[in-house]
Amino acid sequence: MKGYARGARVQVFLSQTDHDRQAANYMRIVEYLRKEGAAGATVTRGLAGFGASSRVSTATLADVAQHLPVIVTWIDAPERVERLLPGVRERAGAGLVVLDEVQIVSYGGRGVDQLRFDLHVEDVMRLAPVSVREDAPVREAVDLLIGQEFRALPVVDGERRLRGILANTDLLAGAGLTARLELLSAMPEESREAVLAALPDRRVGDVMHRDVTFLAPRDTVATATRRMSELRLKRLPVVDEDGRLVGILSRADVLRAVAESFPREVADGSRPGARTVGDLVRTDAPVVAVDAPLAEVVAAVASTRLNRAVVVDAGGRVVGIVSDAGVLRSVEAGARPGVVGALMRVGGRAHGSATAGDVMYRNVPVVAAHATLAEAAEEIVARHRKILPVVDADGRLLGILDRADLLHAAWGELGALPRADAGDPDDEDDEVVPR
Repeated sequence: MKGYARGARVQVFLSQTDHDRQAANYMRIVEYLRKEGAAGATVTRGLAGFGASSRVSTATLADVAQHLPVIVTWIDAPERVERLLPGVRERAGAGLVVLDEVQIVSYGGRGVDQLRFDLHVEDVMRLAPVSVREDAPVREAVDLLIGQEFRALPVVDGERRLRGILANTDLLAGAGLTARLELLSAMPEESREAVLAALPDRRVGDVMHRDVTFLAPRDTVATATRRMSELRLKRLPVVDEDGRLVGILSRADVLRAVAESFPREVADGSRPGARTVGDLVRTDAPVVAVDAPLAEVVAAVASTRLNRAVVVDAGGRVVGIVSDAGVLRSVEAGARPGVVGALMRVGGRAHGSATAGDVMYRNVPVVAAHATLAEAAEEIVARHRKILPVVDADGRLLGILDRADLLHAAWGELGALPRADAGDPDDEDDEVVPR
């Protein structure tokens, strides 16, 4: 049917009393779908019903009204449903989950392929982000960041008004930290404590970056994508009209929201911009052989901002990826100080008998050069990867793709669509500030 789009409908039948320790199951499902960028979900409460227990509940009986049936209905693109359905089933508990195919006629007057771009920041941002007070010791901030996937903290005052950002580079340049957060997280506790004990006695406000780019909750994902792409940022704080921190939006959150909106078939070339992974691939990634000695591996990893290298076999096929943290975790205790120095580019020397094959991550996901950008975006988000090796039909390495590449391509796709925020003024690393 012309003008219609194929969709999938998921319905979850629950009792409103089904819950875990934190929230009712129907709210857990709705919040999960919201955070993962689903198109929308609706919760309805039934007037009467019975389930597996054969017990009838009705709204007219006070003693059983709290056991009324609840239905969560979620309609979305089939690809998104396939990706998120396991998480819905997990949160449904003993509830009944059904799936059927539907035809989507329209959604608020928007084209089906633009749903993700018309979202607002508040629909996909992370709520209650970890933050630190500007009068807190730097050591407190470092403790909050160790072991986390993020490398920067919003800095707030006593009223949670945004005052600045404290990032990995601020800690290295201004706070006297001698190892990146990634390396601190990979160190044994005793070694990490020795580094932290040497920190000068400084406050967060003394070393943070004060000129901060931020978003408002009602800004569109289009606005967020453009700012992140143009300023090369990984995450942006979100503040309300009073300047108080209410959330944070990362590059991964944006990609999760827009991944399915990339064209799912290769375009005919009439539209500008990248059409396949091969159009976007970068060939500047460091590469090492699987039998490369440790010193060569560390030099390759330390040679780029990615702090990673792709490992290939004798035929040029991808067999793994080496990261700075992975190397540090794998080497003998006696070799760690030299490895840290080499990775930090401060004159250390990596020594030891390990090879790339000993310290690499195996079974890494790869993407074919002919794959669509939608497939690459979904892979990089679902696997929580920072880079994807791009390979030919025989598995030989052609280059890499990272989150920044995909974010820039997402903005290219947005530019080809009607601007959701047309007319609105615009107001690498782990910073949340423009370079």
